[in-house]
Amino acid sequence: MTTQHMAIVQAIAQRLQEDPAIVVDRVYVNRRRPLGNDKNRAIVVRLGRSLSQEVKQLGGRTTWDTLLEIECYGRDGAEDVPGTVADQVLDAVFDNLDGGSCLGYGVMDIAPLAGDTLAWDFEELDNSVACVSARFVVKHQTNGRTLKL
Repeated sequence: MTTQHMAIVQAIAQRLQEDPAIVVDRVYVNRRRPLGNDKNRAIVVRLGRSLSQEVKQLGGRTTWDTLLEIECYGRDGAEDVPGTVADQVLDAVFDNLDGGSCLGYGVMDIAPLAGDTLAWDFEELDNSVACVSARFVVKHQTNGRTLKL
C-alpha cells in the first residue's frame, strides 16, 4: 500500500509520459540525475512538501495542499538559444496540467504555486543543457486522519 501523495505523483508522471504533445526521453519520479549524455529531454516529477487542514467534525476528510516540483530538462542544439528545448517541454507540461483535477485520487485542483512558480538553471559544464523547475500545488483530500483516499 502507498500513500495518496505518492500515488498522485506517480499518476502525474504517467499522465505526462503518455501525452503525445510532450516528447521526452523519460519522465522520472523523485530522481536526482535525470539527463544522461545520451538523452535530450526529460521530466522529473518530485514531491516537495504537504500542508494538511483537518476538518472539525469527527470522521471528516483531511484536505491537503501538496507541493510538486516538475523539472523540465532539455539539451539544445548548437544553433539554439540556451534553454529553448527546456522551455518547449515546460510549455507542454503546463498545457497538460491545465484542468488536472480529472486525475482522480481525491485531487480537486492543480495550480501553479503563487509567488515562486518558475526557476531556470543552466548547466555550467555542458552549456547546451538547461532545466526549468515549475512548482504546482495539488489540492486533494484523504479519509479522516489518514494518508489514504
